Amino acid sequence: MQANNPLVKELATRINKLVNIPLINEQNEQVFFEMVVGILLDIFLSELDKQLG
Repeated sequence: MQANNPLVKELATRINKLVNIPLINEQNEQVFFEMVVGILLDIFLSELDKQLG
């Protein structure tokens, strides 16, 4: 799952609005959350594929 995926961006934006990491600017927070969400979605979808496949 790539960071330019609209679902990743939307979920990361929602998380970023709820969570504030001190000493990190908003733009860097957004990039961080997009990376985390992308990784988690990849793991989730891989496990789902294994269970269904």
